[in-house]
Amino acid sequence: MSSSEEEDPKKRRPMFRRNSISPDDPEDVFEMVEVIGGGAHGLICTCKDVKQDMIYAIKFLSIDEEEEADLQKEIDILKEMVSCPYIVQYFGCYLKENTLMIVMEFCDAGSVLDLMKALKHKNQSFNEDQIAVICAQMVQGLAYLHSHNILHRDIKAGNVLLTSEGRAKLADFGVSAKLVYTNERHHSKVGSPYWMAPEVISQKNTEGYDMMADIWSLGITAIEFAEGQPPLYEIASLRVIFLIPVREPPVLKESNKWTPEFHKFLSSCLQKDPTKRPTAQNLLKDPFIRRGLAKEKDSTALRDLVVSCLPLLKEARERKKNKKVTTSDSSDTLSTEDDNNNSLRPGTLIRVNSNSGEWSSGVGTTVINEDRTTMEKTNLAQYALQMDDQFQYCCR
Repeated sequence: MSSSEEEDPKKRRPMFRRNSISPDDPEDVFEMVEVIGGGAHGLICTCKDVKQDMIYAIKFLSIDEEEEADLQKEIDILKEMVSCPYIVQYFGCYLKENTLMIVMEFCDAGSVLDLMKALKHKNQSFNEDQIAVICAQMVQGLAYLHSHNILHRDIKAGNVLLTSEGRAKLADFGVSAKLVYTNERHHSKVGSPYWMAPEVISQKNTEGYDMMADIWSLGITAIEFAEGQPPLYEIASLRVIFLIPVREPPVLKESNKWTPEFHKFLSSCLQKDPTKRPTAQNLLKDPFIRRGLAKEKDSTALRDLVVSCLPLLKEARERKKNKKVTTSDSSDTLSTEDDNNNSLRPGTLIRVNSNSGEWSSGVGTTVINEDRTTMEKTNLAQYALQMDDQFQYCCR
């Protein structure tokens, strides 16, 4: 075969399992409405099913051979979560040449983080009952995931989506993991730094981690709801990963502002020892979560709050749509005024290879793949500074 006849690797058709991909041509099924997000790996658009006249959120991913296994895992996890109202619903995948289209439920109010930023523009914030409702919905979603041996691994306000009816749903399963058997544990350093559990980050932990890592992230996210930012947010995130394992669990800054129920819920989720944290199923009996469950049934407070902020949310979406998509993910930012420094913010993916020293920016979360022996011989403070300097270089 001549060189001109050889297959162009860029035109190679990805090899996903047949039952994972619809045989239909997506151009015959959908028409694009608007771009609502994006980053280095692709775009998220709202698209209309021309036959059913339904709007969906579709993630467009330009893929290469190295990513296929990870994407297949994500698809397999999404296919298991079709019957939980507290998880963004998955409707299938389509393939067009080397572009994978993941079709998901469209949550028209954006993320909880978007709502928080809209409230900030109105000089408002969540009250405790609203936090209880969102946390109760998140716990129900986590209970479903964990009952199917699935770890989310990236719980934070930016990954909880909202409908205009005030329903919160867990989203973004790009770094989620499926445990093959009940007592299996994971060892990879995956998550968003400020929300990562101590056992996920700690160099001393050789036993790995399990679903309890999601419970820690839930507690950190609840503080994020209350205070507008997760603990230690003023510190560069690549330094934070060395502080979380050695510091005491965080608490609410203005303790008198919150009820004992809320404090107790946080302290139970934020136990340094993961074996002392409650499971998601047990959290359904927690007084704070039970209050949220009751408010979810009897109150429209969250729905009314979302509806009141929809105009601001739509304006923010328009601004985001009009921005040029760059390698730096803007999914966690309502406007450029929200971040006043150049340190790494959540929502940015940095892949670290300690053997080659290679870094790359992308979207979603932080994934750290390090050689354990090398890390143990490295001065952690110096390593943190090196990592932070490298990130500044990447973003120039």
